[in-house]
Amino acid sequence: MRVLITGGNGFIGSHLSEELVSRGDSVSLLDLGFNSNTKGVDCRKIRGDVRDYNVVEKAIHGMDAVFHFAAVSRVVWGQHDPSNCWLTNVIGTVNVLEACRKAVNRPTVFYSSSREVYGEPQYLPVNEGHPKSPKSVYGWTKLCAEETCSCYRNMFGLNVIILRFSNVYGSERDQLDRVTPRFMLEALSNRDLELYGGDQILDFTFIDDIVSGILKVYKKSFDSPKIFNEDFHFVTGRGVSISDLAEMIVSLCDSSSKIIQMEPNDFDVRVFIGNPEKTCRITCFEPKTRLEDGLEILKERILPKLDLKVS
Repeated sequence: MRVLITGGNGFIGSHLSEELVSRGDSVSLLDLGFNSNTKGVDCRKIRGDVRDYNVVEKAIHGMDAVFHFAAVSRVVWGQHDPSNCWLTNVIGTVNVLEACRKAVNRPTVFYSSSREVYGEPQYLPVNEGHPKSPKSVYGWTKLCAEETCSCYRNMFGLNVIILRFSNVYGSERDQLDRVTPRFMLEALSNRDLELYGGDQILDFTFIDDIVSGILKVYKKSFDSPKIFNEDFHFVTGRGVSISDLAEMIVSLCDSSSKIIQMEPNDFDVRVFIGNPEKTCRITCFEPKTRLEDGLEILKERILPKLDLKVS
């Protein structure tokens, strides 16, 4: 299969690209730039911006599947620069969908979305049918992009599958200022951990499980047309508070770091625990990695970054 990953140099995209290449797929990556994340991935790499339709159209030509992961990928970035967040997350998605609509073989689109589309939950655990009311600019852009996907599949018959992620962690390729890798780096260097709030309860999912789950959906798309136009959670069903996460990491690192409580951000969701039942039932997705074990693996993966990031 000929596969394009937008945002292919990023956290999830780079890990997915390795697995697809190892399976024998012909993989192309589209991103603003490429670094050590994809240095070892032997595939075509296209430097370009999803906000540029011409770039996207050329990249999608001849593809059988498109994993659309390119995005402004942090909630706080969306709050600080909402215009870029809207342009990248929504217009970038329109460009991908339009290019796929016009393509001769009309590739299947796997769209990377987020738990942020739900906002504060009305019930727990949150399933795919939960009402959606985002709290952040980022969440609204993801929801609008999802609705755009629905438009293209309902009006133009494009095959789209929505993948919703929740607090993915577990790799040195992550944005190192995100909460889990930041806590790990700070604890390893005995620097204080600042918690914006701390009582938020969230569902943390390990990167290896995420990639395994994506591949299960990808494989299922060959066997069962019923999977098209569905949305799937990649979650564990377990909630852990940010305070507990910080304490777990400090203990794991045998660190002298102190945990400092700060005022919470008003755009942060306070509670999210996802329901993985639908994804498990339809695709046999299985979130195998306990948070405690995943943090151990993250520690070993992130140690080489220590001197560069927190010295």
